[in-house]
Amino acid sequence: MNLSFLKVRVADCSWILFDRLSSPRDELDSAEGEGLWATIARDICSRSRGAAADGIAVVRREAGAATIETWDGAGAVEPPTPVSVICASRLLFDAGIAGAESMQLLSPSGPNEVMVIDSRNFGMAVGEPLREDGKALVDIFGKYGPGLSSRAGSGIVVPLMLGGESFEVALFDRPPERRHGRRSGRIEALAVSRHELRVRKGGHDPVVAAAAAAAAAIVADYADRELAVVVGGDELVVQWPEDGPVFVAAAPSYCFSGEFWIGESML
Repeated sequence: MNLSFLKVRVADCSWILFDRLSSPRDELDSAEGEGLWATIARDICSRSRGAAADGIAVVRREAGAATIETWDGAGAVEPPTPVSVICASRLLFDAGIAGAESMQLLSPSGPNEVMVIDSRNFGMAVGEPLREDGKALVDIFGKYGPGLSSRAGSGIVVPLMLGGESFEVALFDRPPERRHGRRSGRIEALAVSRHELRVRKGGHDPVVAAAAAAAAAIVADYADRELAVVVGGDELVVQWPEDGPVFVAAAPSYCFSGEFWIGESML
C-alpha cells in the first residue's frame, strides 16, 4: 500500500502530513491503526533513512469536521503542537476546507482554532504567559518595574509559564560577549530593536518559543507588544494585547511530496 504525504515546515520545524480528508476508511482507521501510525512515524521521520521530520499529522474529515492526530518522531502519540496545527492548516486551506476568516481542527486533546490572515499566513493563540506561581507575568519584576541594569551582552533570564509548560528565556540587547555553552531547553532572544527579536528555540516548538521570547521581551521592556520574531530563518509575527493571550502568525511552506510504502509485514 502506498501512502501519499506532504512535508511542510514552519521555521526549522517540519511535519509530515497524511491527507486522509477524502480517503475511504481502511485498516489505518481501525483501532489497530494507531500502532501502525506509530511505526510509520518512526520510519518516515528518521533523519538517516526517512524524510527527516519532527513528527507526523494525520488529517481526516469526520462528520463534516476536520480532525488531526499527531505522533512524534519516536512514534509516541502527542497532542498537536502549534506548528503541526499551522502546517495542517496549509493543507486544509489549499483543499478549500478553511473558512474565510478561520478554521478549526478537532483533536483528541480538544479543538484547535486557526485564524486565516491571508492566503500564505495563518495564526493561532498560544496562551497567556504567567509567572511560575500562576500570577500575571507583567508583575514579575515587582513594584519597581523592570528597572534592570546589566552589563551589555550579559543578558537577563525571565522564567515563565505558557500553555502549562515552564520556560526560561535569556534576553540579550546585543550578541553575548562569551559563550560558556548553552543551557539545554533555554530559549535565547536577541533584541535587535523594539520591533524585532532573533531567537534560538532551545529545542521547543518554534511558535511557542517565539511567543515565550516575545512575552519575556515585552515585560522586560525590550520590545513592543507587536513585533517580528525570527526563528530558524523564518519571520513570525507576534502580538500580545494587554487583555488577552499571545497570538503568533506564520507562513507554513511545502518542502516536498512523496509516497510511503507500507509492506505486508506492517499490516
